[in-house]
Parts: sequence; C-alpha cells; structure tokens
Amino acid sequence: MNRLHCMLTAATFVAMAGASTIAHAMGNPASAFCNEMGGRSETATLKSGDEIGLCYLPGKKVVEEWTLFHMFDGKVPSDDDNPFLD
Repeated sequence: MNRLHCMLTAATFVAMAGASTIAHAMGNPASAFCNEMGGRSETATLKSGDEIGLCYLPGKKVVEEWTLFHMFDGKVPSDDDNPFLD
C-alpha cells in the first residue's frame, strides 16, 4: 500500500509539472492578438502596483490588451471593420 501511495504521489507531481509547462508555453492570448493586429505589447504598472498589458498599435494608438481582444472576439477584423486603421 505504501509503495502504491508513493507511485501515485510521484505521478501527480509529474502531471502537475507538465501542466504548468504547457500553460506557461501558451502565453497571453491578448498579447498574441495585439501582435496579430500589428501592435507591440508592453506591460505597464499602475500606481496601485497592479500591472496591465497595453497594445501600442500603428498610428500611436494605445489600447488595453484584453479590451482589444474582447472588442473583436479574438479575431483580426477586415480593414473595413478595423477602427484603428488610419
């Protein structure tokens, strides 16, 4: 019984380590979307100490990354539907 417990514990740690590696490799979808929109992603620190992701789009337009992501449901709009193009 003790051997089975050790094996299950070890298997759990291996599974947890693999899951965190996969999650870390995925990155931030809002940052990736910013790049797909032709922008540059940067992290800004607020006075409260909280951090937010900002997307610097062409034409000196700045949008909070998750706001941008949700505006377009994570899909890059056509040029006609993109309010950020000049």
